[in-house]
Amino acid sequence: MPENRAGYEAAGVSIERGERAVDLMRPAAESTHGPEVLGTPGGFAGLYALAGYKDPVLASTIDGVGTKVLVAREMGRYGSLGADIVNHCANDVLATGARPLFFLDYVASSRLDPEAVAGIVSGAADACGRLGVALIGGETAEMPGIYSQGDFEVVGVCVGACERNEVVGSERVRPGDAVLGLASSGLHTNGYTLARKVLADAGVAYYDVPEGLRRSAGEVYLEPHRAYVREIEALRGAAEVRGMAHVTGGGLVGNLPRALGGLGARLDAGSWEEPAVFGLIRSLGGVPESEMLGVFNLGVGFCAVVPHEEAEAGLEALRGAGCDVWRIGEVTEARGVEFV
Repeated sequence: MPENRAGYEAAGVSIERGERAVDLMRPAAESTHGPEVLGTPGGFAGLYALAGYKDPVLASTIDGVGTKVLVAREMGRYGSLGADIVNHCANDVLATGARPLFFLDYVASSRLDPEAVAGIVSGAADACGRLGVALIGGETAEMPGIYSQGDFEVVGVCVGACERNEVVGSERVRPGDAVLGLASSGLHTNGYTLARKVLADAGVAYYDVPEGLRRSAGEVYLEPHRAYVREIEALRGAAEVRGMAHVTGGGLVGNLPRALGGLGARLDAGSWEEPAVFGLIRSLGGVPESEMLGVFNLGVGFCAVVPHEEAEAGLEALRGAGCDVWRIGEVTEARGVEFV
């Protein structure tokens, strides 16, 4: 047995590093467990007791952090990536009308750095704790034949649930409905290939503080993806929510139509506040506005469609939940998103 263990490490995979990473992250994961989480750590699958539903529907999603990991590697800061992937996946589940319940993470690299992995998982556990989500499992993989030295990837899976009659599709959306835009925290987890290229081409380092920013470019790029779980709960208590869209890759142009059921939207491009990072990318890279709109969220991270007459009540509820939000437009009969 010892010779097999040594041979495996000589091939580039260390069982000891994997075990150390698990030991470091276990307390953070267990801190998110409530009575719904069953079994003991280290099992082959996480167990979650689904209770309290009459006609439950499960919602599930999987996604990755993308090339934001390269910014984290350059800055030597990994904890925010855990929050990124939890919040990103939780928002995707939220957009269906379900409430996120539990989460699993996956971290793969050429060579495991136990402390870095633990930092990512601790960040995920903190985000889960804030949302009332259980981190019930995960996987770490050391694959030197797949990833180059220093490369790594972060992926997450989130599962939520709601009653069947609480599912939010797009069948109730009507022309004239109001579109509410909830503020993003910045880039979130999309558009980093372009965002990184703009800095590289301009010779701007991640530790530099470009004109227009109050922090270094790297710190602004690593600002965690915002979650909207608490905010949408407040909104649904105040207004009928007929459609929801998580604004990820593709921006408002690509994501809002997914909540409109074949209808379109007319948006006032000057109705919301745009974080300075987008102005930096636009000016530094000479990126055309059409591409900015089709790649980045530009300050709107999540949209909710509500009846025209309930828009003010919805805005008040969201602001009461601590969210910057604007009425950014209305639903139209014509397909697509028009900016005025």
